[in-house]
Amino acid sequence: MVEVHLGEVWQFENNISDLINLCTKILSNKPLFFLINSYTTGISAQVLSNLLKINLKGLKGKISSGEIGLPMTNSELILPCGIYGRWEETFCSEQKVSEK
Repeated sequence: MVEVHLGEVWQFENNISDLINLCTKILSNKPLFFLINSYTTGISAQVLSNLLKINLKGLKGKISSGEIGLPMTNSELILPCGIYGRWEETFCSEQKVSEK
């Protein structure tokens, strides 16, 4: 059971690991992927990748992470908007490569 405290503020940097852990508990027996993204500053894509490695350590697969950005009009610049972390089931990843 999750304990709720009224008036408590959920802070991304402090609570994201617990959120990922809770989400892993509702995955199917054979999950295909786990994707999380954030549009807040405070942690890097590498930290998110590390959290996935810790919380999904019992699952075989590939973890990737990076920045989310929007291309700026009339420029080669990209406006950083957030980060993502993704775990993919190994068989699913290998099948996509062999289909190309």
